[in-house]
Amino acid sequence: MARKFASDKGDALGMTKTVVFASHRRELPVGRPDFPPMKPKKGFTHASREMWDAWIYSDANTCPEQVYRSALSLFTSSMVLAVLEGGKCLIQRGYEVLAEHAPIANDIARERLVLQHREAQSQERPVPTKEMIEKGGKFAALESLLLPQKGGGWCIAVIDIQLLLPIPVADTHVDEIDHSVLQLLYEGLSAKEIAQQVDISHRTVEHRIERMKARIGARTISQLVALSIASGLTGKIPGN
Repeated sequence: MARKFASDKGDALGMTKTVVFASHRRELPVGRPDFPPMKPKKGFTHASREMWDAWIYSDANTCPEQVYRSALSLFTSSMVLAVLEGGKCLIQRGYEVLAEHAPIANDIARERLVLQHREAQSQERPVPTKEMIEKGGKFAALESLLLPQKGGGWCIAVIDIQLLLPIPVADTHVDEIDHSVLQLLYEGLSAKEIAQQVDISHRTVEHRIERMKARIGARTISQLVALSIASGLTGKIPGN
């Protein structure tokens, strides 16, 4: 520690006291900010980009793990990793959002890889897709990336199952007023707000909502919205 003080009162009038605490000084690395490293972002976009980059630098002797290993830490619970090699399709990382949905989600991943690997291998390049499919009474919206071995052989699929909903089996027929009520529910309006828009009492709106919930098998309004959307996306449009 270095200190410098005035030698007498006269000098003190024109001198500023200087105190330097050498022990508190710290040199920072040149060109590096003094911040902790940022955590890598997770999700399908980041994981698939990491795998695509690894595939670019791969060759005919690269094994599947060398392509997907660095991306595993970027996976979210809705993503599935499947590898087709030697005629066998194995799940390397399964669906984890809900344990009860894992079997069907993993089956969807296997089926998409088996159905699409020939396209990826014939094109000899990664094949990205977005699909909406039905499987085992469920409606699934998914995004996938297939990566074929250069020169032929194995194929990797990373699949993000973004939406997995049961497909209503009951009659979903609704009249024009119910159509309006559903549309306004999609837009986030309350029963009272819907009543003002449709020009009926909010009690009538509530009654219609409860009737549609019972018909479609929904326990809540949010589930009614989700199931009615699934019905429309699978071609079972209410009112047809």
